[in-house]
Amino acid sequence: MSIGPTKLVVIVCEEAVESLIGPDLLAAGAKGYTVCEARGRGNRGVRDARWSLSSNVRIEILCQEPAALRIMSMIDTKYCDNYGLVMYMHDVQA
Repeated sequence: MSIGPTKLVVIVCEEAVESLIGPDLLAAGAKGYTVCEARGRGNRGVRDARWSLSSNVRIEILCQEPAALRIMSMIDTKYCDNYGLVMYMHDVQA
């Protein structure tokens, strides 16, 4: 395993979108991803997972910058207009 600069792409979205996004992440260059339940409050109100339609997930992808940019562009194009989500990218060492 080599250690070096890597990007961490984080997507917090409606749980219902996870099954749609997963295959698209792999097609955009992700080797894999991690999904966790997420709760919080934002401009769309409280997302507390008290019922299935109000639950969120946090999807994390470690990848090189070209794949990170493809992933973010694809998510923006395909999902941002129709689903509640936020995404961001960090520089990390992995």
